[in-house]
Amino acid sequence: MTRFERIARASARRPGRVLAIVAVLAAVGCALALRLEPSAATDTLVGRSADTFQATERYREKFGDHSVIVLVRGELSNVLLTSNLGRLIGLEGCLSGNKPAKQEAPGGPTGPCGRLAALRPVKVVYGPGTFANASAGEINDQLQARMQAKAAEADRAGNAARRVARAQGKTRAQQDKLGESARQLVYAELVRDLLQINLKYGLGLTGLPSVDDPNFVSALFFDPARGATTPKARFAYLVPSSKSALIQVRLKPTLTDEQRAQAVSLVRAAVRMPQWKMKGDASYTVTGAPVVAEDLTDALAGSTLRLLLVGLAVMALVLCLVFRSRLRLVPLAVALAAVAITFGLMSLLGASLTMASIAVLPVLLGLGVDYAIQYQARIEEARPAGDAARAARTAAPVIGTAALATGAGFLVLLLSPVPMV
Repeated sequence: MTRFERIARASARRPGRVLAIVAVLAAVGCALALRLEPSAATDTLVGRSADTFQATERYREKFGDHSVIVLVRGELSNVLLTSNLGRLIGLEGCLSGNKPAKQEAPGGPTGPCGRLAALRPVKVVYGPGTFANASAGEINDQLQARMQAKAAEADRAGNAARRVARAQGKTRAQQDKLGESARQLVYAELVRDLLQINLKYGLGLTGLPSVDDPNFVSALFFDPARGATTPKARFAYLVPSSKSALIQVRLKPTLTDEQRAQAVSLVRAAVRMPQWKMKGDASYTVTGAPVVAEDLTDALAGSTLRLLLVGLAVMALVLCLVFRSRLRLVPLAVALAAVAITFGLMSLLGASLTMASIAVLPVLLGLGVDYAIQYQARIEEARPAGDAARAARTAAPVIGTAALATGAGFLVLLLSPVPMV
C-alpha cells in the first residue's frame, strides 16, 4: 500500500476529524495571510547578494534614496520670472523640512510642512527655486566679502596717497584729493572684477542679485544664444525644457516601508497646499520611483481581493454549470482552504505580497479545484457500485503523483535570478 493510499484510508475512517483539522488550518492560514504586506521594493526584483543591488545600496547611502519628483508644468517665463518663483522657493523649503526660525511651518505644526519638519524623512531637495535663492545668496556673500576687502584696500590706498602728498608738502585739500583718487582707483578695480564675472557667467548684474529681479533669474537660467526662454543645458536636471521644471526630493535611505509611504503622502499633501498654487497656466505633478512603488503597492493590495473574488465567482459559476454532483462546490472549498494555508505559510516564512505571488493566486485556485474535482469525480462514479472507499484509495496515488509533478515543475522557478519569481 502506498503512502497516498494510507493517507486516504486514514482520512476516510475519520472524515470529521480530518475536516476539522483542515478547517482549523485554513482559518489559521487565513488569519496569518491577513498580515501579509504588499511590496514593490527593489529587493523583490534583484537579489540582495547581486552586484547591482549592492551598488544601488551604496548609491542610496551616499546620495539618498530614489527621488520623489515634483514636475512643474508651465512656461518657464511664468514659473521663474514672476511671483511664482517665490512660491516655488516656499514649496521646496517645505518639502525639505526646513521652516523659518522661531516661526511655525506653513500650514501649522499638523500640516504637511510641519509634519515633514518634525519627521525629517528628506535627505536633500534640489529645485530651481532653491538653486536661484542659493545662487543669489552666495553671490551676495561673495560680493559683500569682496566689497569689504576692497573698502579696506581703498582706505589703505587713500591713506598712503595722503602720506605721500604730505611728504611732498602739498596742501590739505590736495592731500584729500589724491587720497580720494587712490580710493576711486581701487573701487574701479572692483567694478572691473564685477564686469568680468558678469561676462564669464552671463549674469547681467547691475546691482546685488535677488530672486525678485527677473533680469538676474533670466540670466541665471536662460541661454540667449539658444532662445530667450530656452534653459541652459547645464541646468537640465532642474529645468529640462522651456515648459517644465523639476523638484527632486531625495528621501533618506534608512526609512522603513511605512515611513517611506508616509513621506510620499506628505509630499503629495504639501504640493496641494494653497500657499504654493501657481498663478497662470502652471501646475504640479508628483511622480518618481518611490511614488510609483507606493502606488503599485496599493494596487497590489487592492488587486489581491479583486482577483480572489473574481476567481471564486468564475469558478463557482463553472462548477454549477458543468459539475453535476450534489456537492459541486466542495472542490472550491478545498481550493480556498489550500490558498489560505499556502498564504498563511508565506506569512510565517516572512514573505511579502509581490506581483508574482498575486499573479499565481488564480493558478493556485485552479489547481486546487482541478485536483479536488478529479478526486470527487472518481468517488461519485464508484458510489453506485458501493466502491467509493476503494475508488478513493486508488485515486489518491494518481492525484498525489500529479500534484508532486506539478510541485516539481514550480520548483524550477527557484532558479530564476528575480527573487519574487
